[in-house]
Amino acid sequence: MFRKPSSRRKSESQEVQLNLVPMLDALVTLVSFLLMTMGYMAIAVIDTPAPMLAAPAEQIKEMKKEEPPLQLTLEIQAERILVHDWTGSRENHMIPSKDDPAKLGEKTYDLEALHQRLLDIKKRHPKERQLILKPEPGVPYDSLISIIDSGRFFEKTDTVPQEVLDEANKRMLEKKTTILEDKDLFPEIVFGNILST
Repeated sequence: MFRKPSSRRKSESQEVQLNLVPMLDALVTLVSFLLMTMGYMAIAVIDTPAPMLAAPAEQIKEMKKEEPPLQLTLEIQAERILVHDWTGSRENHMIPSKDDPAKLGEKTYDLEALHQRLLDIKKRHPKERQLILKPEPGVPYDSLISIIDSGRFFEKTDTVPQEVLDEANKRMLEKKTTILEDKDLFPEIVFGNILST
């Protein structure tokens, strides 16, 4: 009497194979999703200078003698341009809009008066190179570009103040070059209210 062999013995000897295809599909999908979303992430870099351990006494005296930066700001509103420094104590001017001769009944910014005012400010503060713009929402793009151009460059008819030439020559000597650097009016244009609009 022979007995029929048990089926349990056969199942123990067979190897179980894992199906890795669904796991690999999920992994490939996850990696491609992460790569795609990394392109849309905003990465901000804040440049900070390395701290100095201790400044020499001469540098500390020079730093105390220098006046703080002007931080000249142009607030571009619908009917006028306000020109002021960050406190309003050294420079505070208002340039109203004028009637546009090309379009009856409309106003345009008085770019000549703005340029003349910025020339006067540059004569009083020749080391200043930065101009901060704060346009209101709705200021036309063409007007904004015209304002930037009137504040950034000297015009051909302008007489460049000697203080500005001296400052440009000083920067040239510090960098040990023979090329006279730009004698722009305010070459560094910064938008001050990007996050608020």
